[in-house]
Amino acid sequence: MAVTLAAAAAAAVATSTAAPTKAAPAAQTAGSPNWQSFDVPVQGQVSLLSVTATGRDDAWAGGLLLKPKNPPKPPENPAYRRLAKDPSLGFQQLAKAAAASDDDTCTFAKGMFTSVMLHWDGHSWQQVPVPPSARVNALSASSPNDAWASTDCGLLHWNGQSWTSVPIAPVNAEQVGTEAIKAVSPTEAWLSVWALDKTTRSVIQRWDGQKWRKVPLPRLGDNFHLGNIDALGPRDVWAAGTQNTDDDVHPDPLLIMHWNGRSWKRFPAPDTGEWTKVLMRVRMVAKNDVWVAGWGKRAPGIEEIRRPMLLHWNGHKWTSEKVPDERGELFDMAVSGGQALAVGDTLTPNYDYTMYALRRTSDGWQHAPVPVEGEATLFGLAPIPGGGMWSVGTASDYQPVIARRQ
Repeated sequence: MAVTLAAAAAAAVATSTAAPTKAAPAAQTAGSPNWQSFDVPVQGQVSLLSVTATGRDDAWAGGLLLKPKNPPKPPENPAYRRLAKDPSLGFQQLAKAAAASDDDTCTFAKGMFTSVMLHWDGHSWQQVPVPPSARVNALSASSPNDAWASTDCGLLHWNGQSWTSVPIAPVNAEQVGTEAIKAVSPTEAWLSVWALDKTTRSVIQRWDGQKWRKVPLPRLGDNFHLGNIDALGPRDVWAAGTQNTDDDVHPDPLLIMHWNGRSWKRFPAPDTGEWTKVLMRVRMVAKNDVWVAGWGKRAPGIEEIRRPMLLHWNGHKWTSEKVPDERGELFDMAVSGGQALAVGDTLTPNYDYTMYALRRTSDGWQHAPVPVEGEATLFGLAPIPGGGMWSVGTASDYQPVIARRQ
């Protein structure tokens, strides 16, 4: 599962999504009283994939509404079957399904999903129009007048009045998709881009207040993925992913890169004890407090259990955190008010899952309460300035989940 992968640039004309209607139920079964659930003013099967907050009265949540009718599809296409079962799957799977249907990725995605964008004003969540962009996969905001959204059809920007499409710097590849996005200020933002031609690689881009520009990477081989990025400023940026070897004997090595304002430096990755390593989120709390959340498997086989994985930078080196040795995959982590939380689900090979959360204690990472019991997952977290966290996800039958932890 991947939350922050997306596709190529979208049309520039902003049009509305479905008009707000009566609120859908926030969840199937209430979870911990530590979480307060909120109604989502969108009817239908909705999944929320990302959330960001700049204050107690300003936050954004984004995701998708499943179209009532499935688009034409190749019945034996396993990429499509996975995508239909789990709409959080990313651009690579989406591109495969689109290619099998002889369609471009954005058009194919629009046939499956309607964009959902929600805004919190301190009192309630309300739907806000965006250009049709299929899934809203990743969000980041630096202020109430500066927010970015990475979607299946490119980048969107909020200027305090409306969402509009913004082109990225040209990338010479057969297929291009935007992935993780980080807004630092109106004149500083960072983006990871997925590019496919003969090989798969990532491109890092930087916003200067006027346009996106490519930031050169060192030689990292012909096949690598840096799908996660976070920044505290123009001279402190982390990007993380894997070097893809297509080797059945040796696991893919981790890639952890730091930008100091002049150049990128690769740092040694810690031994996680896992064969397969999938990094889902980089979260910078401070210069000496950086986290990576994801999951790993102890064998290359599909049936192997996915286990939670957390890496930590203390200002000197990366270490692998001790987490429960059990089924679980982590999609995001955040720190707020001294509380560190990591969330995801307990995916099985049959795509059965329940919400999963860990919190950091003096005795290490332990189970934490979740907002919804039963079949559900949490895709995103956002620390709230002043304390607390927002979480978003989906429950059974694509009931959207928005909850706040104090």
